[in-house]
Amino acid sequence: MFDIGFWEIALIGVIALIVIGPEKLPSVARNVGAWVGKGKRLISSVQMDINREISKADELKRLLEEQKNIVEKHEILEELKKEIPLGSQPVIGATDADSQTNKAAITSDTNTTTETTPDQQNEQPK
Repeated sequence: MFDIGFWEIALIGVIALIVIGPEKLPSVARNVGAWVGKGKRLISSVQMDINREISKADELKRLLEEQKNIVEKHEILEELKKEIPLGSQPVIGATDADSQTNKAAITSDTNTTTETTPDQQNEQPK
């Protein structure tokens, strides 16, 4: 922070010795050291508080982004539920043969009898 070297500190010490005197210099130096220590602890405490608040803000920002993504996915899901009720419409792009194959597979699973589709009838050996 400050660019103070050895010679600058020595000059300050000599001036303080002349102005304050040798009898009061140790107590003044002790008081100055205590004030400097308190100042450093105060600055350190403020920095820790600021860093803590920044990390809380980052966490809140991340949670808000997650919540936004969840809401968007929920809205898409609700739109899909409104557009395509379950079980009432065939799969988009499916042909009649595919529908019959799916129906045959479903009925063969539920019933023990096996149904054949038009494609399977053509493939059976004669």
